Amino acid sequence: AIVGASLVLSLHGTLITAALSGLCYAALSSGLLPAIDGRQWTASTPDILAVYVSLVLVAFVSGYLARKLEHLGHLADSTAKTLDALNKQQTQLFNDISEGIITVDLNETITSINEAARAILGLTKLDHAVFLGRALGSVLDEHGISPEADLLKSTADNSATETIIHDKKQEHDIHISYSCKPLTDGEGNALGSMLIIDDVSHVRSIQERLDLHERMAKLLAETTGAPGGNGSALRDTRMVGESQVMKKVFSLVERVSTSDASVLITGESGTGKELIARAIHNNSNRRGRSFIGINCGAIPENLIESELFGHKKGSFTGAVADNPGLLRQAQGGTVFLDEIGELPLHLQTKLLRVLQERVVRAVGDTRDVSLDVRVIAATNRDLKKDIAAGRFREDLYYRINVVNIAIPPLRDRREDIPLLVHYFIARYCSKDQVLPQISPEALALLTSYSYPGNVRELENIIERTLVLGGHAILTEHLPEELIAAGAQQTAPRSLSLSDTAPGHEASIHVLPVSLEAVLEKLEKEYLHRAMTQSGGVKKHAAELLGLNFRSFRYRMKKYGLDEDADGEEHDASAN
Repeated sequence: AIVGASLVLSLHGTLITAALSGLCYAALSSGLLPAIDGRQWTASTPDILAVYVSLVLVAFVSGYLARKLEHLGHLADSTAKTLDALNKQQTQLFNDISEGIITVDLNETITSINEAARAILGLTKLDHAVFLGRALGSVLDEHGISPEADLLKSTADNSATETIIHDKKQEHDIHISYSCKPLTDGEGNALGSMLIIDDVSHVRSIQERLDLHERMAKLLAETTGAPGGNGSALRDTRMVGESQVMKKVFSLVERVSTSDASVLITGESGTGKELIARAIHNNSNRRGRSFIGINCGAIPENLIESELFGHKKGSFTGAVADNPGLLRQAQGGTVFLDEIGELPLHLQTKLLRVLQERVVRAVGDTRDVSLDVRVIAATNRDLKKDIAAGRFREDLYYRINVVNIAIPPLRDRREDIPLLVHYFIARYCSKDQVLPQISPEALALLTSYSYPGNVRELENIIERTLVLGGHAILTEHLPEELIAAGAQQTAPRSLSLSDTAPGHEASIHVLPVSLEAVLEKLEKEYLHRAMTQSGGVKKHAAELLGLNFRSFRYRMKKYGLDEDADGEEHDASAN
């Protein structure tokens, strides 16, 4: 009873309980109380006094221990609150740090991941619990993310290493800097690893743009010699390129020029297939003879036979004179059959005989004429598919495809774009004219564009910019579709705030600038993108930007983007 009182009551209450307990014992022992179970308890006065004193001592000791326990309880509560606050601060610091941090155990299972790491990897939409307890590699593979290096491989000095992460779902590459450090306990025992990653895409982007601008400045500073860059011994050619893929093409052109073998040039429209054919002719032993180019898809089907093989006078209506045909006109030289995949099947048979027998028979003639020409063909079609579909003769394909030269599209050799830009600028400017300068932003857009029309499209763009730009080529002189494509590439992966950090820099601005104008342009762009992503639902667009509806409506009206200023509330509720 006394110990219980010490835990529940104060010291005074404990002493009172002990005193009452002693009095009860004294009364029981002296016979003042009725007998219990028929037995009478008796004790001497010294015994009663001893028990009384003992009970008081128990009261003092239990009261002292109770106060100590109470004090320890307060300390424990205070410590728990402090630890909870520290844990919250640590969690906030862990999530607010600009670098991405992922910790794994000895089995490479994720034990923690901060918000920056999820933003860098483009996985902010996933709940935090999705990562915990799972292997890092399996999480990345599941969401289409494939790093070029083993991120959890520790380096000797724990220094940061750069690599590229491929996001297959977003079709986006992320340049990151990463380091992996071991995690140990207080005794040095290994607990796992800590992966630290940082998005350096904007740094690489700036560096690439500066390199491009420096390279372009050097090219534009050249005053002698025609820009070429093929780095080979080819003569009389306008082929331009320094990329590895084009160097291989130049090398193949140089080797095939010394023979009379038939050549099939394949590649998309605008890649320069005719230019390659002319380079082969100009570097062959036939360069002093004719080079006849024939577009098989441009000549009407009822005329192409007589145009190619010739015709005799009176062989058909309108044949008022003999025509030797383009093949015979190229006697001793080279015939370039462009878009050979468009040639009708019955003429493919006749062309095959020409290539096999080296003779040609004109329409309406009864005799064969010996033919000495080199045939170079080109197509932007997949002839193997045409063969399978019955649109092209297989034997003709193997006859013209003795040597195949595949011309890569411009998007696969972007490093050649500054050289091509310089070439076209120099080509369309007079010799005594100072070559126009090109801004870093314009050059970056030209380099990042995909060019569905390939080199021909780039040439048209440069000619346009020279007409509009004069002495300087700026972003506003470029076509709208090119600017729009560049804006799409530099757009953030999503509109969540965590995805915009660490930086996705859209462009480099040379000071001085009007900061208010830049901020207004950026804010309008994000408002427009939010409306596009939300399908025009303003309430959803406001949530994407982290704004309340009133603030979002104010900004829309401020920039004149709200076409239904009086119906905002209706729009929000209706949607």
